[in-house]
Amino acid sequence: MRKASIALSLFVIVAATAVNAQSSKKLTFYYVDHGTPGMFWSVYYKGIEDATRMLAPLGVEVKHLEAGEVDFQGKAETLQQAVAANPDGLVTSIGDPKTYESILKPLIDKGVPIMAANTEDPRPVGERIPYLAYYGEDTSTSGTALADALIADIKESGGKKPGFALLVTPVAGSPNWVSRLKLFGERLAREYGTKSEQVTDTNGTIMSSYLQRHPNVDVVCAFEGEAHYYLSALRAAGKVPGKDVYVVCFNVGASSLQDIKDGTITVGYDEQQYLQGFLPLYDLYLYLTRYHVHPVRVITGMLVDRHNADSVLKGALMGYR
Repeated sequence: MRKASIALSLFVIVAATAVNAQSSKKLTFYYVDHGTPGMFWSVYYKGIEDATRMLAPLGVEVKHLEAGEVDFQGKAETLQQAVAANPDGLVTSIGDPKTYESILKPLIDKGVPIMAANTEDPRPVGERIPYLAYYGEDTSTSGTALADALIADIKESGGKKPGFALLVTPVAGSPNWVSRLKLFGERLAREYGTKSEQVTDTNGTIMSSYLQRHPNVDVVCAFEGEAHYYLSALRAAGKVPGKDVYVVCFNVGASSLQDIKDGTITVGYDEQQYLQGFLPLYDLYLYLTRYHVHPVRVITGMLVDRHNADSVLKGALMGYR
């Protein structure tokens, strides 16, 4: 009995020592995204910065690398740099799944945990890059959700049925934007027979000339920055945003939140990018130090309309939007 008791005590001591050693091990995480300085990414980066500060006392060093939003070659090279550093964990946006898969293969083969954030690999689980979890918008549903919110508002307010929608992507060829806008247009077409056209506008300048060619536009769906700037162009064309033309947006910032509160923008789909920056880093730490527990899919998106704009605006003033 005494020998069994001693053996059990030794086991507890060894197990406790192993857990302490694991939790005190110095870890290095890399976070590689395709961001650029600006309203959306500054909030995203605040999430990364806050997670970095919280993890530092736990022995985790986070190295953040960024590449231009439309510089796909630069992102691939930055990702190669992170892989070559042989980190203990990696978070990355998946802008070009087929290219990134070959770049990430050395880490995958070593069993290094990878989290995807902001942009996912749309292929089925057995075919996609084997990351542990994805954090971000669900582009297979977000366009439909935004259209449903607009339809609900039209029905609630007794507004007119839209006939023609301008769908604007700020990044040419972006699969995320193509998916979002396609679903948005299809949902309006099913509900009202609305026709639509998808165009690219990288700097918010096309609205005036487009309205001259298409005065029948009565829905605009765009990135929040463009949507905000389009309001003045619509007014200059004699149209009242929120009445003659429904304006909706993907992503929200302080200016577009105020527009939603005022009713000039009807509804926005907010990615809640702060969470995309913060959560995957903290979950990497939990995965490596707490028995390999991790989520699989964390959808951070939410809809913002006149009913909840005030509460979201408070967060924006604190830097969380």
